[in-house]
Amino acid sequence: MRRGAVLALALAASGCVHVVPLPKEAQVHRAVTSDGWGLALVRYQAKGKPSGPPVILCHGISANARNMDLDDDVSMARWFAAHGRETWTVSLRGGGDSDRPDEASGRPAGFGFDDYWKKDVPAVVAYVKKVSGAAAVDWVGHSMGGMVLYAYLSQGGEGINAGTTLGSPTRLDWGTGIEGPLLKVAPHVEGLRFTLPSSLGAHAMAPLEPHLDDGPLERLFYNPQSTSKRAWQRLIAYGTADISSGVLMQLAAVMRTGELKSADGKLDFKKDMAGITTPVLVVAAKLDRIAVTPAVKDGYRALGGPKEWLLITRANGARGEYGHMDLVIGDRAGDEVWSKVLDFLNRHAPKEP
Repeated sequence: MRRGAVLALALAASGCVHVVPLPKEAQVHRAVTSDGWGLALVRYQAKGKPSGPPVILCHGISANARNMDLDDDVSMARWFAAHGRETWTVSLRGGGDSDRPDEASGRPAGFGFDDYWKKDVPAVVAYVKKVSGAAAVDWVGHSMGGMVLYAYLSQGGEGINAGTTLGSPTRLDWGTGIEGPLLKVAPHVEGLRFTLPSSLGAHAMAPLEPHLDDGPLERLFYNPQSTSKRAWQRLIAYGTADISSGVLMQLAAVMRTGELKSADGKLDFKKDMAGITTPVLVVAAKLDRIAVTPAVKDGYRALGGPKEWLLITRANGARGEYGHMDLVIGDRAGDEVWSKVLDFLNRHAPKEP
């Protein structure tokens, strides 16, 4: 069905997608950052004897924790718990059930990428360690959730036993398909502090997705041959989040310069990644049009090690090609992606005394 013929129905239909509630075994928690932001976490206890430290799953930009925990059939969080790992999902500030910007409460709009790695990650790691009693945690970050890990570890961040990044680039100037529009807009909003309501459009379009042909926008984010339309519909219905202007500006700088640095330019995360000694698995997808393979491999090369590289593609045994979101909501992601991540984390788990 053509988009022009159905766009007028979007607002009328926007409330028709059912938000699948979390299961009864999901335990809701809240961590508080050093600057007073409450972060929503959901905990799943490991089934059977745990095979290693708790795993924290972190989403990317314009997303929230439900990205990693859509429903009974598509949930990286519940998959890891079922395979012997206590698992936590987190919504970074401004997303999901975490605190939103509120000037009256001392939470200004316009926060940046630096706030994620400087304040959110330490608060989440400390909270999970305290509640679980673990000496350290494992971190699995998708897209920006992996970039946050790179920044945190590059600046001496502690408490991470091993990590995995899924489609996490360290360059954004190598043909992502989105840098053009963003770089055109960036100069006009430089210095402004606001929240881009990106989730609103996603929520409005969600009910119509089953009736739309897979166009360039959908294929930018996922491969319809690897991810069901239902999973994609649910992700945009309740797995999306608004974007802070500070985050946009910092990522626009990465697109413009090809350098992964702090907002003030004083910290060069990619350069400092050479000093990371935490084991990291770097995963890329062949059809990823957001985090193109060379841009993800750039991060792998920057890491000090120990490190491993994994390209998800038919040539390496996958039954189909993967796009950006297929790594976390793909129909076969459990067998073809998450199992390999778990194997890496288990191989680097602390040995029992």
